[in-house]
Amino acid sequence: MVKKIFPIAFVLSFVVLFSVLKQTHAIFLKLAPEQIQEAVQYGQQNKNLDIAAFSKQWTVTQEEHKGFATLFTPYHNIAYKARKSAVERREFTNSEIMEALQGGDTLTFSVTVYGDQYDFAMYYSSMLHQKDTVIQPEFEFAPLIADASQFWPNSPSYTARLVFKFPSKGIDPNTPATFIIVVPGGEEILYNFDLSKMK
Repeated sequence: MVKKIFPIAFVLSFVVLFSVLKQTHAIFLKLAPEQIQEAVQYGQQNKNLDIAAFSKQWTVTQEEHKGFATLFTPYHNIAYKARKSAVERREFTNSEIMEALQGGDTLTFSVTVYGDQYDFAMYYSSMLHQKDTVIQPEFEFAPLIADASQFWPNSPSYTARLVFKFPSKGIDPNTPATFIIVVPGGEEILYNFDLSKMK
């Protein structure tokens, strides 16, 4: 037991030092050691929840056929990975904690969308609005081929999971932000995230 406590305490101390040193991207990276431990515990204690319930506090849902978007903050990322290790019945390592915290300089959104063609998601794009600022993603992923949806063969018959990462520099964590998915043709699907209420 003592052997496990020491490495975690060491990593948590390193995380605090790392947060102080990396001031330029500290908006979502600054997790106190107790918050890191809380995230690990949340993930491990809720390993039996389905992923939708597990991530509910970080998720904004549209109507049934429009989809939903989930924000992966460092806290959520740690909890998510801790849950995964608990489901797989293996130890959640210090290196995994550090890896989860490395995304502190970005806001990562995972969004599930629906369409009627197997390649419908290829040309989807996104942006992030906060106050009068429009932020473009620095990374985006869309599968070339979508999966059959739960509505198959009825419309919308296909579903795809897209990932967009935005730089967090300049984003106010105490102000709501709107994550926008732009469908080819111009339709916009809006997901309003109150960042001040998310861990």
